[in-house]
Amino acid sequence: MDHEPQMQQVEQTINTWLAALDQMPAMLQLTATQLQDVHAIVDSFSQITLGGYQRKPATWDDQLVADVMFSRFVLVMEDDEKTAKLYQMIPQALKSLFSYLGKQGLLPNAQHLIDWVNINARGLQDLSNPQLDQFYRDLVAAMRREGVVFSDRAAVQSFTQQYLEQHPQAGIKLDQE
Repeated sequence: MDHEPQMQQVEQTINTWLAALDQMPAMLQLTATQLQDVHAIVDSFSQITLGGYQRKPATWDDQLVADVMFSRFVLVMEDDEKTAKLYQMIPQALKSLFSYLGKQGLLPNAQHLIDWVNINARGLQDLSNPQLDQFYRDLVAAMRREGVVFSDRAAVQSFTQQYLEQHPQAGIKLDQE
């Protein structure tokens, strides 16, 4: 089966989204480098969700976003894209994408996913640090095993505290960063 037409459609969709994002007021305030970082983030995230998982925005949920960002995202980024400044842009890039798709009627739970990004902003930004990245991967995996609802801030905070109590070495390593 030839996937070329499907991948061309994915590319076209992503390019349409990026062009629309470029017109958002928040994006107009960014430097050229910051905007390039936003494009890299949105392109990588969208390639994974649309092309890899073959999931349309209407089916995106916090579990998918967590899986993409904490398990796949860093792996698909080009080495020259993996900069601390790019990782600092992840929350803004994702929230802008989700907001745009929500306004287009393509992402019914846009606000829920924006809330998820707000709750997980530090973890997303810390993906540039291999030790913190591994900590968040382990933490997210443990949350999944225990059935923690990622959008429940209190549950996430409670589980994280419990996790650190059960894994004190993880906390000590984080403090040394």
